[in-house]
Amino acid sequence: MRNNAWHTYLLFSVMVVLFCGTLSCSKKESGTQPAFQDSPAVKFEGDVPSVHKKTMADEEIEKNKKLLELNPNDAVIHYNLGLLYDEKGMLDESLAAYKKAAELNPAMVEALVGQGNILNKKGKSDEAIDLFKKAIDSNSHYAEAYEGLGLVYVHKKQEEDAVKSFKRAIDINPGMVNSRYNLGILYAKKAQFNEAVAEWTKALEINPQKIEIYYNLGIAYTKLGKLDDAISVWQKALTIRPDMADFHYVTGLVYKEKGDFEKAEASLKKALEVNPDLAEVHKVLEELYRSKGMLGDADREAELYKSRSSPHH
Repeated sequence: MRNNAWHTYLLFSVMVVLFCGTLSCSKKESGTQPAFQDSPAVKFEGDVPSVHKKTMADEEIEKNKKLLELNPNDAVIHYNLGLLYDEKGMLDESLAAYKKAAELNPAMVEALVGQGNILNKKGKSDEAIDLFKKAIDSNSHYAEAYEGLGLVYVHKKQEEDAVKSFKRAIDINPGMVNSRYNLGILYAKKAQFNEAVAEWTKALEINPQKIEIYYNLGIAYTKLGKLDDAISVWQKALTIRPDMADFHYVTGLVYKEKGDFEKAEASLKKALEVNPDLAEVHKVLEELYRSKGMLGDADREAELYKSRSSPHH
């Protein structure tokens, strides 16, 4: 690899930024927050709930509270409140609701998994493990319990146990997109990029709208030297979300690495069009223009990079 920007941006490990461990996340696959080392922050749909989503959650909470007034011992209503509170980040309230659901219906495995996921978010890993294992003892074919257990093992840095848990979840339910995504990340951390590609490709077959998977899949292809495949993956993602500046950026980096400066320039400029504050793009454009002997343009981009990357900008 020949240029510094390529190293700065692409030669990071795919971060173990795992999907939320809630049961609602497993089913709805919402609220993911991917992040990447040595790169501009990437914002995806669902990172920050919209006002509309917050309002909807509030309305649903009030609706379920009223239902509880009529049916205070209905475990399902308490469980639904647990999901809603979790969605709003109200972890204590969510945990209490899940506990009440489990008390009212000890056979409700979902309520045990819900508690485990909340405890994991609260950093109480050992308690979370106990609950996931209790759920598995109750129903050994409940895939979400294994997925939650895998997340806890990741947080405890027990990665081999995490791999086994995610694999078990997938064995039970091959459609577990989050388990496949997380398993792919664990493979990537061990430089098993072919295995990571296989999991992420399957995950996208199940849910082609999961934008963050395209990002990591493209990175894995670059690690395997399959630059055209990386470009293809990111371009497909951009048909879904053309407003993702970082996808335009990495596409430009790969085109530059391939020596296709015209397409590299077009992608990099598109990245700036979407996000003018993506300072690193100016550095890459400077290198590109210098390599083409366009020194005036290179100097201009260098100044822009310097001003945009200033801590006071």
